[in-house]
Amino acid sequence: MTLWPPYALSACLLAAAFYPAPASAQSTRLVVTEGTDIGYTTVAAARAALESQGLLASPAPNGGVSFVESDESTAWTFTGKEDPAYPSAVKYVYTKSSGVLYAQVTIRCEAAAERCEKFRSDIRDHLAQLSKMMAGDPSARCSVKENSVKCGGETEGKPTP
Repeated sequence: MTLWPPYALSACLLAAAFYPAPASAQSTRLVVTEGTDIGYTTVAAARAALESQGLLASPAPNGGVSFVESDESTAWTFTGKEDPAYPSAVKYVYTKSSGVLYAQVTIRCEAAAERCEKFRSDIRDHLAQLSKMMAGDPSARCSVKENSVKCGGETEGKPTP
């Protein structure tokens, strides 16, 4: 079973809100690119800037938080202190054109190198799963119930930190 951490789940939920589910006969593509700069010199500076804008922080397990900017196409997730990749931030910028959803994902990880690589790898894996979900792949269909995620025909479980 794929258990999604808060940063990946918030991206999935933002994409679902930004781009409605396709009709059963349609498929939707998700094109993901990786950005190189989140626009801030540190994770702490990025979070402070978002908080200073008065954006609502959505709490996540382990002290992580997510923000959606006022343009409603940019989302941020920050790892909490209990996450092995702390401190890290992920910026998701969504656009759509001709039935295709584009997601530019930019990661800033200030943890140890191996933890950052695992964090980046997990995000890429979760975005690949999201792409399958949006394309209508039944093995990738997931549902969210409280703090758990259920994908495909698998049983529910708590997200892992």
